[in-house]
Amino acid sequence: MMNPASIRRFILTLMTGYLAIFGVRQLPYEFDNEWFVLIPVLLVVYVLTTWIDGQIFGDNETQLSMPKKKILSKNKSEKKGFGDA
Repeated sequence: MMNPASIRRFILTLMTGYLAIFGVRQLPYEFDNEWFVLIPVLLVVYVLTTWIDGQIFGDNETQLSMPKKKILSKNKSEKKGFGDA
């Protein structure tokens, strides 16, 4: 089951994506292939929606966690390459 933050982000992306498609179709230009315009617009909409959602609601899910470095104990010898024995 999806958590509430994922559902909220999904609904926001659907709404802003619909508005972006509507906006592109209202442009007074005739595109040979509309998908070449819509796909980059929808990617930008998704990235902006995810970023704005993280800024407004401050979820920890949108932040990448950095792995912690392992601390070597003093008893173990450090090996530096193939030639070390």
